[in-house]
Amino acid sequence: MATSPNLGADGPVRLTLSCAGTDQEGLAIISVQVRRAFNALPWARLEIADGDMPEQSSPLSDGELFAPGTEIVIKAGYDEDELPLFTGIVVRHGFKISGSNDARLIVECRDKACKMTLGRNSAHYVDQTDSAVIETLIGNAGLQADVQATTITHKELVQYYCSDWDFMLARATPWACWSMWTPAKSASSRPTPARPPACRWTGART
Repeated sequence: MATSPNLGADGPVRLTLSCAGTDQEGLAIISVQVRRAFNALPWARLEIADGDMPEQSSPLSDGELFAPGTEIVIKAGYDEDELPLFTGIVVRHGFKISGSNDARLIVECRDKACKMTLGRNSAHYVDQTDSAVIETLIGNAGLQADVQATTITHKELVQYYCSDWDFMLARATPWACWSMWTPAKSASSRPTPARPPACRWTGART
């Protein structure tokens, strides 16, 4: 069984934010949230101090660094060791102002697979397995996929006025497959509860 990540938590917490392939230094990052879950698009939310209201300036918000469509990479770790937590694109940014000249840029990001949720499509698949259809849908978005092979070949499958994301989940569900998106690629496979746990967590004891 793997040891707890806390055993390797030596040194200060390290966070690196990259925009369009360039690491950003000197940003006054207030908070970072990253969420990944089965059958859901990963997302990230950044809060960054930006601007001076008396001077009516907000250089980050007005600039192109966090423009929608910009590729974002978030890495974190301890000391010199970092792992990628999120890779995606900016989909929205806003501005939050509170008392005492507290101005914050709010940046919302989504995994690049968000392209699969845009629009409703129709398609006709002939003599293909569900796994082959899923690979095609993911490939159409320009993404890499690691899909567990299914065994039944359908004579016909019709995707009618449905987003590629919803159709992918619909074809994975009958096989009890879960879709998981990582910074590197997507994976669709069945869970294997018989495997030993990768890590054991112990809650507070009295």
